[in-house]
Amino acid sequence: MHQDYTVGENKANQGVRFLNFIIDSIFIVISIIIIFSIISLFIYFINPESKIFNEIENIHPLLDRILTSSAYFLIYFGIEAITKGRSIGKYITGTKVVMIDGTNPTIKDYFSRNISRIIPFDAFSFLGGNDWHDKISKTTVVNKKAFEESLKTNSTIDEIGH
Repeated sequence: MHQDYTVGENKANQGVRFLNFIIDSIFIVISIIIIFSIISLFIYFINPESKIFNEIENIHPLLDRILTSSAYFLIYFGIEAITKGRSIGKYITGTKVVMIDGTNPTIKDYFSRNISRIIPFDAFSFLGGNDWHDKISKTTVVNKKAFEESLKTNSTIDEIGH
């Protein structure tokens, strides 16, 4: 099949990838704030004498980074795994994640793709072409509608040829 070619001709450009990043980052930051607020309120209501709000305000920067990175990973991984490669940004821009050979990623692929996002400066790696999280996981982002149309066309051509 011609999936490798289909992927290449339907890859999302850097502008779309950047827009995905902005939309997804806003969504994830808001989600993290909501999740941690709910957890804090829950702890406070269970134990009103808890100093949870003071403790959060004075959290060690390294612990803050670990908790935030973990939440970022879990949210992003969860969304892409459940939606089969479509984050909020990708839904809005009409894109999706596929393997570089055009096949659908597995849970393991989504895991390696999203754990790689924790690498410092990964968010800016798209400026050099492929994002590090794409290179590590051997995935890419394509225009969903055009990619699926190309697959149908190539499938029909292959059937005629046999």
